[in-house]
Amino acid sequence: MDRKKLKVARQKLEQEYEDLSKSMKRGRLSADEIMVENTEDEGDLAIISHARELFYNLQEGALARLRSIEEAMEALERGRYGECIRCDDDINERRLEVVPWATMCIRCQEETEMEASSQTALAGLEGEGPEL
Repeated sequence: MDRKKLKVARQKLEQEYEDLSKSMKRGRLSADEIMVENTEDEGDLAIISHARELFYNLQEGALARLRSIEEAMEALERGRYGECIRCDDDINERRLEVVPWATMCIRCQEETEMEASSQTALAGLEGEGPEL
């Protein structure tokens, strides 16, 4: 990848990191506002509980993307940006234009996601056996 493309990638990564960090901070401030008042209304408690769970799920996803952005920025510093961390093949430049924090080629990303979903499915099946 040439210097101009690397510079553009660095700018995209830095901007995405900054935007995501600000978004997470706003989210945390909003979550702090979701307080359980002295309410005994089950409907209100359910809404509050759901809102908090949604917030934590969103934060978890954002944190994972922040980590990916950090990994991509570290790869830029090491001169390894655009190399798959799993197979060392080059990541398609079009993929990097769309997802500049991509750390895996499409093939490895799909394999990783398939492995993760298989493990999740197996874990779910293990918990479904008859109770003794």
